[in-house]
Amino acid sequence: MLKKTTGIIAGLTVLILLNISPTAVHAISPGNTSVMVQTTLKNSKKHNHPDYKSRLDQLVKDSKITKNQEDAVLDSIKPDDFHKFMKKKHKCSKNRLDNLVKNGTITKEQETAVKKLFSISKKQGKNFRYSFNSGLNELVNKGILSKGQKNAVQNLLISCRKEHISNMTEFFRNRLDALVKKGTITQKQEESIIKDLTAFRHAS
Repeated sequence: MLKKTTGIIAGLTVLILLNISPTAVHAISPGNTSVMVQTTLKNSKKHNHPDYKSRLDQLVKDSKITKNQEDAVLDSIKPDDFHKFMKKKHKCSKNRLDNLVKNGTITKEQETAVKKLFSISKKQGKNFRYSFNSGLNELVNKGILSKGQKNAVQNLLISCRKEHISNMTEFFRNRLDALVKKGTITQKQEESIIKDLTAFRHAS
């Protein structure tokens, strides 16, 4: 029902993407909401992952993992498996906005305005957060949303974002635990990899 919203909040690929680390959640508030921005697919001769390779390349550059370890990690996290897993696990964006309508927090017309703002802001890429928050403020200024309703929408997205990060962490840990058991990577390296792969990166 909210397919576009699902794609946005879930990244909701990897918000749009979403932007938190499973071990160090960024400080967020209704006035500074981060939501998932759909990541750009990074292509290489050997791998095709949504943003994974560039992040792992940095870990190699920082000498936290080797090139061989990077390749092993990329081989263990297949994009198709990731998207299927996230689609199955991520329930938040499918019903939370409708729930705000059902419980009387916002009207159906207001929901439509918020969904339209999602679509417009999504086109801004890494500037999604700024575009979306500015758009919400504009809806308040125009009298379309009250400040309380704006905060309710932002709090919903914060909740969805945390759920998304939790699901991402579960997916990566399930795959990387096998590499730890094989001795391909250490436990410490696994934590560094998961932290980096689940961190959101947005422009303000």
